[in-house]
Amino acid sequence: MKVYPSKVGWGLLVLVLVSFGVGIYFTFEAGKWIDFAIQIGILLVVVLLFNSISYKIDDKNLVVKTFFWFKKEIPVDSITGIVETNTLISAPAASLDRLEVLYGKYKSVIISPKDKMGFIEHLKLLSPSIVVKMKKRKD
Repeated sequence: MKVYPSKVGWGLLVLVLVSFGVGIYFTFEAGKWIDFAIQIGILLVVVLLFNSISYKIDDKNLVVKTFFWFKKEIPVDSITGIVETNTLISAPAASLDRLEVLYGKYKSVIISPKDKMGFIEHLKLLSPSIVVKMKKRKD
């Protein structure tokens, strides 16, 4: 079993912090202390969420873990493909440098492991039939 932590993208993190920061600033200036405390609490939950995302691969399953107790188990033998993507779709991914894992007939999950190539190689080792499509790199 190996755990792959999620990559935390600075761009996404800064966007969230700035978005919350503006609201927190104006709430503080207006002296709305209950609203201020609620916004700070929500911001802390979002930051904890960013740091709690991980992807565990064992002999049979890929487990996507979010916020300490949400888990999605995907049988490795049901994974048909992995596609590199930068989609903005909401996902258990703390970065925009993402992989879409295709499984089952029409299912997918978007993730962002810090070690993308190690993650892909690990899955390919367990199921060599997985088709991988990476974006072309400019040299």
